[in-house]
Amino acid sequence: MKRMNYWLILPAIASLYACTPAGSENKKTEMKAAAPVKLEMTEVREMQPSKNVTLPGELLPWNRVNLYAKVKGFASQVKVDRGTWVRKGQVLVQLDAPEVLSEVNQAQAQVQAQQANLIQQQSKYRASRLTYRRLVETNRVEGAVSLNEIDQAQSKMDADSALVMVAQESVQAAKANLRSKQDLKQYLTITAPFDGVIIERNISPGALVGAGDAGKPLLVLEDTRTLRLTVAIPEAYANQLSKKSPVEFMVNAIPERIFKGSLARSAESLQQDKRSMMAEFDIPNAKGELKAGMYAQVKLPVERSQATLFVPKSSVVTSSEKVFVIRLNGDKAQWVTVDTGNTLDSLIEVFGDVKAGDVLVKKASEEVRDGQTIQK
Repeated sequence: MKRMNYWLILPAIASLYACTPAGSENKKTEMKAAAPVKLEMTEVREMQPSKNVTLPGELLPWNRVNLYAKVKGFASQVKVDRGTWVRKGQVLVQLDAPEVLSEVNQAQAQVQAQQANLIQQQSKYRASRLTYRRLVETNRVEGAVSLNEIDQAQSKMDADSALVMVAQESVQAAKANLRSKQDLKQYLTITAPFDGVIIERNISPGALVGAGDAGKPLLVLEDTRTLRLTVAIPEAYANQLSKKSPVEFMVNAIPERIFKGSLARSAESLQQDKRSMMAEFDIPNAKGELKAGMYAQVKLPVERSQATLFVPKSSVVTSSEKVFVIRLNGDKAQWVTVDTGNTLDSLIEVFGDVKAGDVLVKKASEEVRDGQTIQK
């Protein structure tokens, strides 16, 4: 009898709970979640736009060299100063080194001595060869010359021939030694390796300089008639530079001027520490308005090698778990995970399981649940 009373009481309790405020609130929430929502829609667009990105750059000289002394000596003449324009081959510094000159003279004397020895050995060889030939001719008369004399004459001729070869090698060695000493003598004259401007001078007449000095260079020479604008291209744009890509840039020293250049070369490899690719733009600078070492703000045009997909920025939802767009699949919402790329005004580049023409929620949010019914 008691068990029947329990079954009668339970439905009554359930009906009473449904009438309470908590029960009615749960019913409203379930009805609201199940109700379709009406949202503004947009489409995925396929585009290949070109955009300008602003990157820092540095102007470097076309050529730059630090000049050192290769032999030890005293600076007898310094013919240039900071700011001097020089031509290739022009004498910049003259050094004095008496020991080097003495070594050259000794090498010249050695060459002359070896040449004299060669002449002497050649004379001996000619004499021994003539003697041998005469004995051979005389030997045609039977018994006129003993065979022993002929053998001795031939041996002497062969020995003299070997001495001539040794003397010739000695002459060549002496000449090589002389050339090396003359090269050292040439190092006493420091000349310009290319046309340019002396930007640094660290030597005065009478100073002792020498090979192996680890200090400052004697002179620093730069050629700035054409400058190299170097720009570190971030990894995201490394494949978006076209050949001969034009570039515009500004420098703080002349803010009212816009300078132009074109892509000349790139490293075609990323630097491991900076994750960027170094690119160089050739900048004509015949008037010298730009200076090596200046920093520049570079406007660089970048473009994908092929068309990619773009959607409004408001269509992309970034949650704590993933980045996604909400695609209309029939009349249901479908969350599609994507990766983002470049931005273009109000649009953003996306990569993922989407294609051109797909219909997306224009103003997406996590409130639109995956699988929820959507009204256009």
